[in-house]
Amino acid sequence: MKTIIKVVVLLFCVTAFAQEQKVDYKKINNDLVKATYYFADNTNAIEREGFFDANGKLHGTWISYDIAGNKTSVANYLNGKKDGVWTYFKEDKINLVTYNQNKIIKVEEKALVIN
Repeated sequence: MKTIIKVVVLLFCVTAFAQEQKVDYKKINNDLVKATYYFADNTNAIEREGFFDANGKLHGTWISYDIAGNKTSVANYLNGKKDGVWTYFKEDKINLVTYNQNKIIKVEEKALVIN
């Protein structure tokens, strides 16, 4: 009986705290679908957005944001693989990582200067 009660309590806790993330999909053309993901606790704030190709693979530019709407990263995919320059924004610096077919080619760190 104690085991059943523990399982019921556990299931209640999992379902009570689980929040579904809102996602919008918009077909751009026959080859691309734009996906917009919103923060689970704030359905108006965009968490990340980008594109899927006709095969359902990540493709093109993907942008991630913090809850305030500031960019945290800009990523690029080519047919589901990391490709090109990825930019990560930090408070006082920007990290640049260059990929080619999922392999890291170069990593740079630049100081962020605000006038």
